[in-house]
Amino acid sequence: METHHNSFAEHFNDAIGTAVILVSANNIPSAIYTAMGEVLARGYKIRTQYDRKDSQGKYIDPPSLDVSSAIEIINPYAQPRFPKSSCVEIGKYIAETCWGVKDHLVLDQEELKEKLAKGEFDETTETYWPYTYHQRLYAYPASHGKKMNQVQKMLERLAEDPITRRATAITFVPEIDQYIRGDLPCLQRIFLRCTEDKKGRLYLHMNTHWRSRDLFNAAADNIIAMTFWQREWAEELSRMMDREVLVGKYKDFADSLHIYGQVLKSMDVEKMVRKWNALPEEGKGYTSEDARDLLVIPDLEKLLTEDSQWHFPQEAKDRIAGEMERMRRGEYLP
Repeated sequence: METHHNSFAEHFNDAIGTAVILVSANNIPSAIYTAMGEVLARGYKIRTQYDRKDSQGKYIDPPSLDVSSAIEIINPYAQPRFPKSSCVEIGKYIAETCWGVKDHLVLDQEELKEKLAKGEFDETTETYWPYTYHQRLYAYPASHGKKMNQVQKMLERLAEDPITRRATAITFVPEIDQYIRGDLPCLQRIFLRCTEDKKGRLYLHMNTHWRSRDLFNAAADNIIAMTFWQREWAEELSRMMDREVLVGKYKDFADSLHIYGQVLKSMDVEKMVRKWNALPEEGKGYTSEDARDLLVIPDLEKLLTEDSQWHFPQEAKDRIAGEMERMRRGEYLP
């Protein structure tokens, strides 16, 4: 009887698709490596649009492993903060995501709507981009050609009432994104709220909601950038309220958190994840101070040398240079 029950349960779980994983950790590296272990153990094998095929149309890559996820990071600035599994130039990613230094590459949104409606927008040939996260949050393309700074509105709501549940922002623009055939915004929504502890200290908590997350190649860097924003917004809210606002918890929700089959084929991911999870806490990543000197500032210096490629507005170059100086002076750590 027990055998029959287990067989039915396995069949039912396979039929209904992806599992939900719940992860709670004190810092970012521990959260990422724990999530990787969960995906390897419980991930649903499923094909994606990015799986490679040979000349006969047969798949080269194995299926991806996929789950839905809820990840809580109790202290996003607990050290070490930067996972060693990072796969991007994180300083450049912070500049693009948090400071909007490449927003000038975003195509005029009304023109983009027209091109998409006519089927004339091809992401593979366009030199302009359909969006950046920064552009969607700080200059959201609202109706009648208007732009809305959603971040300002969220902070204004919180300054008026820190416990409000209305401090939220979205990236999705149906008139645009329902017609894009390639990459839609993975980040879909941000929710902010404050709580006060027994000592009267105010904390800014941040929830982010994602449609799709590449856990091995991108999620860690996404979280670094999101919590970089969390710190910036806590500081801005502190100025607006004329009281100290500290960084609180970060919670990350994903509809599809996955490790691609191409990654699983190209390296021994299970061995790497076991190794990372076995490390002592202090060995799982870089501290903010080390990351500043080894990763972030060198990446930003390199970014400024790429002006001939990106044609940065002077305002963007000034922002990059100014933030490097602030970090060097110790005004904040990334």
